[in-house]
Amino acid sequence: MGMVVGREVVWRRRVAHVGIWLALALILYPFANMLWQAVTAHASAADGQHWWPQFTADHLLMVLGWRDQLDEYGGRLAARVEFWLWMWNSVKVAVITTAIATSLALTTAYAFARLRFGGRASLDKLLYMSHFFPGFLLAVAYWSIFDRIGDTFPVIGIDTHGGLVLALTGQATLGMVWAFKGYFEQLPLEIEEAARIDGATDWQTFRAIALPLARPMIVVMVLLLVTSLMYEPILSAALLTGSDTATLPIGLNRFTIAAGSAGNGSAVALHEFAAAALLASLPGVVVFVFAQRWMDQSTAGSVKG
Repeated sequence: MGMVVGREVVWRRRVAHVGIWLALALILYPFANMLWQAVTAHASAADGQHWWPQFTADHLLMVLGWRDQLDEYGGRLAARVEFWLWMWNSVKVAVITTAIATSLALTTAYAFARLRFGGRASLDKLLYMSHFFPGFLLAVAYWSIFDRIGDTFPVIGIDTHGGLVLALTGQATLGMVWAFKGYFEQLPLEIEEAARIDGATDWQTFRAIALPLARPMIVVMVLLLVTSLMYEPILSAALLTGSDTATLPIGLNRFTIAAGSAGNGSAVALHEFAAAALLASLPGVVVFVFAQRWMDQSTAGSVKG
């Protein structure tokens, strides 16, 4: 016998469903608009035969460098999308920064979670307070610091990937230390105590027990950090001034401004920007899809252990 549901409950469910669909529409609209702009192009003003959008892969091909970057009138754009160069710069900066930040954050977080030393409580409070100061507030300070350092060490000066990596490492490490610290504190302490009774040092306990158990968290944090750093705009815009060193978001922003200021290239610049953004998002999606099973297996293995 079916359960009788009152009218008020039915209407609440309907309102909830409408709210869910509206929320999904708001969330998915930017991606849908980006996809639409990337695969469509309006007919050129020269022929004037059609007013509706025409589906095309021209903008994707132009971004990839497989076709000349031309405006809607057939002329060359005032600026070019150096997609492969900017993508390589983004990946290089993100991977190096993630490797350094993860190494520093893991050892620091384990020390905060398991070791006892003087000033630990004060440092813990400072670590917590550091999250209230977003990185963009320090952009001017970073620029001033690396401008002076660059006079002595050009490799980490302004408009270098070395300087950007150092700046991003400081920001990324703080966030990862807080996340790893909470995770290490939730791990079973009995296993580590048994290892110490058997004669294991703090480093051996960290390397042989804590790290394998924290593998799921490490994978998640590394993937999230690499993805976010690839598209980091604030410090990259402050420290990178040249087109050869520009990362993907900085290069695309400068391309849009240059093409738009030229006049006729502004419409095509929007389509190429959307095409480049669509292509740039694919590596992150692919990584997460293929890493999902490995992440699940790691989680199951750590729980079993």
